[in-house]
Amino acid sequence: MPKMKTHKGTKKRFKVTATGKVTHKRCGSSHLNSHKSGNKIRQLRKKTVLRVKADAARLRLAMRVRRRGKPPQELEPGAEGAQAAATPEAAPADQG
Repeated sequence: MPKMKTHKGTKKRFKVTATGKVTHKRCGSSHLNSHKSGNKIRQLRKKTVLRVKADAARLRLAMRVRRRGKPPQELEPGAEGAQAAATPEAAPADQG
């Protein structure tokens, strides 16, 4: 089966941060700025985070980016012991 392709238009307009948030450039700052206040122009320069979680998930899927979680070592302090108890190692053969 062929590979899934990244949506190039989405890739150019949105960025996924390391924590999985989707950021984008605000609209309304390209032209017709003469009547806007300087404060408004400065606000429009900043990037913003997409608030709708469903849209963010859809955009992550279009850009083929997975959400990154914590590494297994940092989940719980006793996680290693629980995994070792759950997966018993090969018992030595009875030699008697």
